[in-house]
Amino acid sequence: MAPIYAFTTLLVIYTASELLSKKTRALFSTVLAVAILMLAGFWSGILPKNIFHLTGIDTFGMLVVGLLLTSLGTTVDFAELKRQWKVVIVALLGALGGCLLILACGFLFNLRTYAIAGAPIFVGGSAATLIMLSALKSLSLPAVATFCISLLVFQKFIGIPIASYFLRKEAVAFRSDPQRIEQALTEAGDQPNQPARKKPLAMPTTEQTPAVYLTKLALVSSVAFFLAQLTHGKVNYLVVCFICGIIAYALGFLEKGILGKAKSNGLLMFLVTIVIFSNLAQTTPHQAISTLLPLLLFTLIGAAGVIIISFLLGRLFGFSPALAISLGISCTFGFPTTMIPSQEVARSIGHTDTERQALESHLLPKMLTAGLVTVTIASVILAGIAVNYLA
Repeated sequence: MAPIYAFTTLLVIYTASELLSKKTRALFSTVLAVAILMLAGFWSGILPKNIFHLTGIDTFGMLVVGLLLTSLGTTVDFAELKRQWKVVIVALLGALGGCLLILACGFLFNLRTYAIAGAPIFVGGSAATLIMLSALKSLSLPAVATFCISLLVFQKFIGIPIASYFLRKEAVAFRSDPQRIEQALTEAGDQPNQPARKKPLAMPTTEQTPAVYLTKLALVSSVAFFLAQLTHGKVNYLVVCFICGIIAYALGFLEKGILGKAKSNGLLMFLVTIVIFSNLAQTTPHQAISTLLPLLLFTLIGAAGVIIISFLLGRLFGFSPALAISLGISCTFGFPTTMIPSQEVARSIGHTDTERQALESHLLPKMLTAGLVTVTIASVILAGIAVNYLA
């Protein structure tokens, strides 16, 4: 197959999957559709097994992962996290409870490697998956890599229905209390508009071009690679990219959502998403079937751990059990998918525009914060730790 045909084929698969995800409001996610189409293509012989090598995506895709993780660091807003500190604690510790239960079951049922690889992915998403797949590739563990991809795809089918159910319970209770509705509307209208503080390394906006944005991302990623090398591989390069992105954003060197400003978000997201599935080229039907037991075990056990810990923490911090569980289980689908159940519940439960606005003001900021801290912070750090214990 000619490289241009191979590249076009991958673009068609990705685009069709993205459109399907939009049509189904993310119920049938992009990663699920890509996984199904690529497995069908490889197992039927329609897709050549060297399609990633033909396009260069196996090399260039992993190269831009560092840029993506650096950009991800710019989404961390410490002022908002401080304001929502109770949400942060419930979401982080709830996700950690699921993670620990997965590890305990992994050691108990002699599935140690699967548990270590899967726990960070359960409390996160694509970023954690990329870190784990990068480590698993060097260890030649294709079955575990297939399990990681399967977990990334499947956990949303557990998390989103649970979140929707408990968000509906919270919304019904909230709607029945006029005082809470009035308070939510008041708080939404009283958000302070503080002037942005000058950051020490911020550049004048007149000098910012897409090339400048990309260059700054590459410079920060290069610094991250150098720092990771100093640790002799003990701290994963992608984790250092994320940390450096946070610092560079705080100092003003990088802007929030810098990939979008560089007009490169679409291409880089395509490359990063597609490269996740490069392991599927070598996956056999037998390997896929062999991952079903750990997949079902860890998703169910992980969800149970999240629900139990979130329920207990909710009582401690004054959240209803339904809201606390929704915040914790957001780790299975994360930001920005956390917007979808929050908005849908607000629209369906609210009888009037006022009630809908109040419900969205009550649910959406909390769910967005919960998804952000679990998927972008907790999972990346946990994945960086876990790769040192894979065997």
